[in-house]
Amino acid sequence: MVWRSVRNLKLKVFVALAIVVAGLFSGFGVGTVKAQTVTITETRITTNTADQMYPAIYGDLIVWQDLRNGNWDIYMNDTSTETETQITTNTADQMFPAIYGDLIVWEDNRNGNWDIYMNDTSTGTETQITTNTADQMFPAIYGDRIVWHDNRNGNWVIYMYNLTSQTETQITTNTAHYPAIYGDLIVWQDYRNVATAGWDIYMYDLKTSTETRITTATEDQLVPAIYGDIIVWTDYRNVATALWDIYMYDLSTKTETRITTDRSQMYPAIYGDLIVWEDERNYATAGWDIYMAELSFVPTPSDAIVEAENIKDIIADTSQIPRSDFDGATDKVKDNRRHALLNRLDAVIMDIETAMASTDPSTQKTAYQSAIDQLNSILEKTDGCSERDAPDTIGSGYTPDWITTCASQAKIYPLITELTTKLQTLLNQIP
Repeated sequence: MVWRSVRNLKLKVFVALAIVVAGLFSGFGVGTVKAQTVTITETRITTNTADQMYPAIYGDLIVWQDLRNGNWDIYMNDTSTETETQITTNTADQMFPAIYGDLIVWEDNRNGNWDIYMNDTSTGTETQITTNTADQMFPAIYGDRIVWHDNRNGNWVIYMYNLTSQTETQITTNTAHYPAIYGDLIVWQDYRNVATAGWDIYMYDLKTSTETRITTATEDQLVPAIYGDIIVWTDYRNVATALWDIYMYDLSTKTETRITTDRSQMYPAIYGDLIVWEDERNYATAGWDIYMAELSFVPTPSDAIVEAENIKDIIADTSQIPRSDFDGATDKVKDNRRHALLNRLDAVIMDIETAMASTDPSTQKTAYQSAIDQLNSILEKTDGCSERDAPDTIGSGYTPDWITTCASQAKIYPLITELTTKLQTLLNQIP
């Protein structure tokens, strides 16, 4: 993902770090964690001596809560123009903003309890979203959906409001705080395992009504945010040396990465390959500041093997791709086609290992090209739904698909194309 306007920032205070970090931790409920390489470039966004906290980001726009006026207000920075704007002026506190397009939401106590408010920056129109006499706090927004945590039932749970249908839905029944939303995925900080594992990050898929535990470390993981396949949160595992850090988890590769290593970075938000957070490092002179990191994922052969193994796991798992979703007149034919796809992925892994073991550029190039060719042969048999909205069949003019349902094709097609792109990048890097 490329965010050119942010990369051209000319801020008064700029810190550039080239940090190569590896996700080396385990214990996730959604898969085995293996190494991933990420380059991080870090930028300081605010320098005002008052506190700036709880940022959120959408494209070139960063919002946060700001104490410079003696109460908490919402401010916004357009990084493409280096323009800062005060969004709220009410003398009550406005806190915990979130942003999607022209819409900014926050929690507001002007009515004697906490409500969710929204500002449409394109029209300057402010709207009160919740009116319940209990507290509604820490909103997040994606499209026409707003989520928050709510104590109307005597404990804190997640609610969702649809701006289009004007309907409200309770999402969780367990104690849950600090939700975030991207598409059909909602993540939050969950209390149910606090006695043994502290606060954890959980995820709920609105489309499948499926709940997934993301973290199982014994320390606290708090206040998540999500964009695409990436979840970020505040993490307490390094309390002895760094207090709070920002960590990241990639749902597609099942890989965890530590983003920050300085003292006390908290409350992250993410958009594309940009992560923002509140930062304590300048607290003695400037209070809490907003910092931003741009992530550049650097493919390695080890990353590619991890992805190939993940694809194999999905294809081999009959609960994810049942036998009935394979083409074939008999069960034996269906099983043979599953095994053939797995064998081709084994060949891909062997090719990558050959390239890793060799110092000869010609051998490396041949091995990577062979792996790419194998993946393209798999794509020919799984691409109908993605490219033509229906599985390819005999007589359609295309290579018939071996996986015959769009639901099952969707589980592996994007992963295969992503792996092909990584291998092509590795191939192109060879002199």
